[in-house]
Amino acid sequence: MHLQRRDSDATTSAQASKTTGIQTDPSATPSAFSIPQPFDTALSNNFTTPCAAWFRRLLTNSTFNACHPFSLMLQTSSGFFDASKSYIGITKTLEATCNVNTTICLGNMNALARELRDNANCAVDYANDNPQVLQAYNGLVAYYPLYQAGCLTDTDGRYCFANAVTNTTATTDSYPYYLPLGVSMPGGARPTCNTCLQNAMAIFSNFAGNSTQPISKTYNAAAQQIDLSCGPTFINKTAVPLKGAASATAPTFAPTITLFIMILFYFFN
Repeated sequence: MHLQRRDSDATTSAQASKTTGIQTDPSATPSAFSIPQPFDTALSNNFTTPCAAWFRRLLTNSTFNACHPFSLMLQTSSGFFDASKSYIGITKTLEATCNVNTTICLGNMNALARELRDNANCAVDYANDNPQVLQAYNGLVAYYPLYQAGCLTDTDGRYCFANAVTNTTATTDSYPYYLPLGVSMPGGARPTCNTCLQNAMAIFSNFAGNSTQPISKTYNAAAQQIDLSCGPTFINKTAVPLKGAASATAPTFAPTITLFIMILFYFFN
């Protein structure tokens, strides 16, 4: 069920802020809101020529853009970071990413992931651990687990990620959503033990046993960490990688760490 919300409902907004710490101030959302897009800032110049050409084709791919992939927005979109400052802005973004034909989008993301690693495109850059290439690849292969997690709603029909990223009293609630991108959860993170976290981790558990998915490298440690604060039966803590599957990437995620720092700066200043 998608959230239906009146932006003018100030009473409901105030009540939500008091009871959950969720920021719902309509003034934080630009009046002319546009859905964020991946890689919406200047790309690095550190690409081989064929890979740079592939990225240009990617960003003009109408099918790709129509999918509004949550998995790629998380790490690469400054517009997504701005939308995450507002409950209304991030809700509108999630409504767009969830209101797509998943069959078409999943097929497109898988095809693009294969293209990226082709010798004629970004194979050399991928092998050299180019950060933006690795972010693109991980975002493409993690499309479906993050589509499912991004579209989760709570019992009131509010998007779980919107609750998490705008919750000023629990600023680590959004960290688990980065696990499918191969980003480990910081050691001190203690996300709120609620149904949203439980359901998101259940989705991730279904993919963590596949070593072609980046979450195969991050799920178990995060599950054990959540176990410390939420109890031993809160989530499934063991996901064994499938034998014979291709190795997952183990990249450096400096741009993502920067986003985390920006998020913490926003909430504590």
